[in-house]
Parts: sequence; C-alpha cells; structure tokens
Amino acid sequence: MKVKRNLLKKPHIIVSFAIAFFFLFISNTTISVVMASNGKKLAPIRLDIGGNSVAREVFDTLNRADYEIMSVGLIPYPYTITISLHLTNEELEKEKPIVTKKVEEILAARYIDDYKIKIEKFENVPPNELPSKSEEIHKEMLNLFPIISKTMKKFGYDTPPSIAYNDIKSGILIIELPNTEKRKKTIKQAVEKALKKEKFKIKKVEFKLYNKSKRLQDYRWSPIISTISDNLIGKSDYMLKGISYQIKNGKTYISLNTELDKSKSENVTYLKETFKKFFTLESTKTQIKKDAYELIIYGKSKQVLVKITKN
Repeated sequence: MKVKRNLLKKPHIIVSFAIAFFFLFISNTTISVVMASNGKKLAPIRLDIGGNSVAREVFDTLNRADYEIMSVGLIPYPYTITISLHLTNEELEKEKPIVTKKVEEILAARYIDDYKIKIEKFENVPPNELPSKSEEIHKEMLNLFPIISKTMKKFGYDTPPSIAYNDIKSGILIIELPNTEKRKKTIKQAVEKALKKEKFKIKKVEFKLYNKSKRLQDYRWSPIISTISDNLIGKSDYMLKGISYQIKNGKTYISLNTELDKSKSENVTYLKETFKKFFTLESTKTQIKKDAYELIIYGKSKQVLVKITKN
C-alpha cells in the first residue's frame, strides 16, 4: 500500500444530498427500541444534529488506517457508499476486502443493513488532458475572486458573494446579491472600475438576486435534512425511497417517501414518535428558530402515514 503523502492527498466528502457542514448544536433523540410484528427489534433512529455523517466516519476511519483517500461518496437510491483510493490495481485488489470490512462495521454500528459498497482506484487526469476552456475559466476565476472580494468588502460583505463566469467569450460576470440590496448601481460601478484597473476582459457585470430570508431558512434546515437522511437511508425497517424539502411562503415542507404500508404499524408509530421528540428538543428549536414546518411520511401507495405540523 502506498505511504500516505499529505501533499497529494485530497480529502473530498461527496454526498448526493445537500449537506451543510456547519453543525452548530449537539443533541440527539433515541426513542426506546420497539419490536416489529414479526418479533424483530426495529433499527433505532438516532437523530443527532451534531453527529458525524456516514461519509465523514468512513473517511476518518480509512484516513486513520493510512489509506490515501481521494473521495468518499454516498448515492442515496440504491444506497451505495463509493470510495476512491490512490492505489495500484494490485494494491486495490488486496485492500478491497479489508476496506469493505471496515465500512461494514461502521454501517452495522449504525443499523444500516440495505446497502452496496463500491471501492475503486482513483484515475488521475494528467494536466495536459484537462479541457483547455475549463482550465482557462478556472485560472480566470482564481484571479477574479480576490478583486471581487476586496470590492464587496467596502459595501459590508465580509463573506464574498458567489460569482459565475462560465463563458469567457461572452465576457459576462454574474454576482449573486440579496434582493434587499439597494446599492446595485453603485456596486456595479465599483466592480467594473476594479476590473478595469486590473485589466480584466469583462464586458458586462450582471447581478443574480436571491431571497435572503429564504436562503437563511434553507441554511437552517440543511443540517436537519442531512440528519434525517443519514439516519434513515439504508435501514430496511423504514423502506425510505426518497426525501425532499422545499421552502414556500416562509414554511419548510419535508416529504419522506417510503414503501411502508399499514401492516408495518409499529414501524410507522416509531417514526412518528421519533420525529415528534426530535422537534421538541431545545437544540432543534434553536436550529430552526421559529420557522413553520410540515413533515409528511408517505406510504407505499402515497397515503399519508405521518403528518407533523407547526404553523
């Protein structure tokens, strides 16, 4: 196995859900384990806002074992853990069973029993094979960012806004601003002046406006959605097939689509009790502030199994 080289290591955590990495509060809820109708204990659900995700735990475990990890990813449906390692073909074949066992132990400890594990060799793309256009845009963005950041700081933006510059030929630079911003004309002039001074070939500066209140609410709920998905996906007891959420008119709507039916009443009851307790935790209430929300768990035939609402 290759010796771990910090300079070459690229620790990327890739998760298909939109996961925010700013967990602010640590608390959890675990309802006493109940029995299903077939006498089997249901997999416990531990809703922990500050807990490590599966991807993070897999990454940390392999990292401690001195593997040179290029990425750890999760594909929700079917639930698949993907791992890319910097190994030769021979090393990969030798290490696969060892890595697989480590991942299986992590999943077993989390009561995840319905999954696939995909371990592959990282395929490095030589620099001269990178698309020239993408490389050119990347370099231009690296040069643009500090100029935009410095200019926007004069207007009170300590955190630089997102910028987009997808087509060098068009020469259009797009900057994201909250829809409450009243100084758009002044900001545009300041940005254009800064770019001209540095001799950037930008023909036009445009703004993409976003709803600041809605975005802040989205930031509040991203850890909640991540926590739910990370604790339900891959557990056959709950047959989760999809999770989605949207923010509409200041209210957060969460939908969990399952394959459960009325014969799984113990499973449904356990889900309902777990979520009801989760939303009563002080840490959860602090995280979502006074946001209104509605969580619905749908069954196999799209019937509503659980509905929890706060207006």
